[in-house]
Amino acid sequence: MSQNKKADTEKLIAQLKRGYKEMAQINLEIACECVESDNESLSLCEEKLTECE
Repeated sequence: MSQNKKADTEKLIAQLKRGYKEMAQINLEIACECVESDNESLSLCEEKLTECE
């Protein structure tokens, strides 16, 4: 493999790693927001069920 091609490949791998780390952080933030929303919905449902009893 030529030196230029090897350098390009290493650069691409570094960019992919950085991109995957950034997406992991974004996905974690979205998941945390969804958990909060799910917990709020669960609490509301439990409240309504308790009122029915």
